[in-house]
Amino acid sequence: MTSRTRRRIETVAVAPAAALATWAVIRLIGIELAVSTGDGRVDALDVVAAALFGSLAGWLTAGLLESHSPRPRLLWSFLGSTALAASMIGPSWLEDGSSAVALMTLHLVTAVVVIAGFALTLPLRCAPLDHP
Repeated sequence: MTSRTRRRIETVAVAPAAALATWAVIRLIGIELAVSTGDGRVDALDVVAAALFGSLAGWLTAGLLESHSPRPRLLWSFLGSTALAASMIGPSWLEDGSSAVALMTLHLVTAVVVIAGFALTLPLRCAPLDHP
């Protein structure tokens, strides 16, 4: 196993763990996480599943960029920050007050782990791609 693959596996493992730890702190300070869709409650399994899905999607995206982009790290940073911004729309529309801020914090923590974790595995530049 290469160090790049090991680092990517670590990122996929750390993202849900960091999100779960953040969720636990949010719950400890008394904020009830809820959204206005589904059953309304955001529990630990929801947090872990969302962070795991996001980190696996990030791995797929990082791999595609590595194969098809001459500047994968730059493009990864742009796409990751854009995805984070888009993910903030949900909590801001589905909830308000402290619950919205807490949900946005969960998105931010997960995104920081995923964006930074995969950025460290991507080269700054790749050889120019040959196009037929």
